[in-house]
Amino acid sequence: MSPTRLLRILFWVGWAVWFFVSGLLVLAMTPLGDWQFEEGILHLTWQFLLFWTVLFWAYTFVFRFRRSTAAIMRIGKAIIGLPQRVVKTAKANPLFFITWAVLLVGWQLMSYIAPKGTLEHPLVPGFDYIIYNALYRLSGNWDLFGGFTVAGLPLQFGALAPFPAIDGPESRTWTAVFLALGFHSVMTLSRLITGLGVGLIAGLATGLALPYWSALRQISWAPFNFLRMIPLLAAIPWMQFALGVDLRATTLFIGFGVWVMLVVATMNAVANVPDRYIESARTLGASRLRTYLKVIVPGAMPELRTALLLAGGLGWSLTIAAEFLGFPTGLGFMAASAVQETNTARLVIVAIVVAFYSLLTFYLLNQMFNRMVSWMPQRTSGETDISKVAGAAGAASRAEAQLHE
Repeated sequence: MSPTRLLRILFWVGWAVWFFVSGLLVLAMTPLGDWQFEEGILHLTWQFLLFWTVLFWAYTFVFRFRRSTAAIMRIGKAIIGLPQRVVKTAKANPLFFITWAVLLVGWQLMSYIAPKGTLEHPLVPGFDYIIYNALYRLSGNWDLFGGFTVAGLPLQFGALAPFPAIDGPESRTWTAVFLALGFHSVMTLSRLITGLGVGLIAGLATGLALPYWSALRQISWAPFNFLRMIPLLAAIPWMQFALGVDLRATTLFIGFGVWVMLVVATMNAVANVPDRYIESARTLGASRLRTYLKVIVPGAMPELRTALLLAGGLGWSLTIAAEFLGFPTGLGFMAASAVQETNTARLVIVAIVVAFYSLLTFYLLNQMFNRMVSWMPQRTSGETDISKVAGAAGAASRAEAQLHE
């Protein structure tokens, strides 16, 4: 192992350890803050979390000062240049923004035209109702108020914001709203990341291992295609009955769905690797195993981009569906509660939040894929210069005419 790689590993391990050490240092600063111990329970405040965050990120400035300052500069320039980028994007693709503007204005107009009905909540809520009624009422839905235990230390979060279930509806605050969205988002993301990670690793490993043995590939092809046809949403009640309602159940459920889909896609990608790659490697004396690992596996990666993005979308669908039918927390639980109350406004909020996280998931999976195929030559421009192509074609035709003459 090279010294550079060893130092990089030590940096990340040290940062993980520093996460807990910095928290202990903040605890030692109790006289300086408004957090306190009470009967063995630590009551956290925003001041405590701020000090902990500052100490945690100070680690990077001590050991990687130049990279940290450069990252801050890049983030600052990106924030400052955001309006200019939006204007540039709007000029390049105006129909995209026009379409969204028409949809948003149309929804607001429909909220005025649609009948109110006899339900508590309007079926087509306007944006004023979504923001100041449905969203504001989420302030009572953050279960962090009950706290949890870390390494034997009970933590309480009641000091972060008033809890309307105890202090009354008049104590609602926007801070509690974001705590509620953050809490349920963390619960959903933890289930998604665990299940999606298991499914991606198992799917890629199985899909790359099976084609190496021809007989095993032929035997497993039909069963995997059959498993892919099973309606996973119909299997949720069985999952709850057999595995219960916990992280293990969602991990197996999401992992199974992603695994089956990704195995078939990976086997297809391996089968579509051009034969000339394999023939060239074997001609140069590469063994069968080396040809598979060094030629076929890398050659199959470019075709897996769509499969990875589909796996991310499928993971989100399975996570929300699993939470929808049995979990007491998460974005799926919020959607289920909204359906029971016929609260369309809250469904709109959940849909917007899930759409944002889905786009973020697609972006991260795409970045991971780009690292996997970093060996591929990249185009320097997203557009083809037609004039150069036409010029080259014209020069070629003129040269051919001269030869005939």
